[in-house]
Amino acid sequence: VVIERQTRHLVRLVDDLLDVSRITRGKIELRRERVEVADVVAKAIEMASPLLEEREHDLHVDLSRGVVVDADPARLAQVIANLLTNAAKYTEKGGRILVRGASEYGFAVLSVRDSGIGIAPDMLPRVFDMFTQERQALDRTQGGRGLGHTIVRNLTELHGGTVEAHSAGEGKGSEFVVR
Repeated sequence: VVIERQTRHLVRLVDDLLDVSRITRGKIELRRERVEVADVVAKAIEMASPLLEEREHDLHVDLSRGVVVDADPARLAQVIANLLTNAAKYTEKGGRILVRGASEYGFAVLSVRDSGIGIAPDMLPRVFDMFTQERQALDRTQGGRGLGHTIVRNLTELHGGTVEAHSAGEGKGSEFVVR
């Protein structure tokens, strides 16, 4: 079991490093199509569900139907799945995660909010930098590698969008908003 878990961790690390490398060298080609945001979110939840279920999180989804974007559905699902996975990692067992999606002023807006450990105010400006992690996150068994948020930012920007991080501070959860 330990070897299997470590192997999965290593494979994920290599995949993330390859993604970051491709993105920074401009080697990612988006396969854009008109896709409903709710379908992309459903795929992302499916991708993140093993961790969400393992940690027994209370996941709520509030999506407006009919919100359509011109995007690469696989890469957009990767963005949302990364946000969900991070929310699951940094939210205590049984915590709450909320995914919202709607159209605002002609833009699709997706948010992932959690009741987790939050983000210190001095970390918010650096949360999307490569290999950046808060000290409190380093000793967590589900801790990340500091690549997920970088991938989220870069893939979102490739789509012509933006991503923001919000938190009221440590212990007060966080919210990531993709436009």
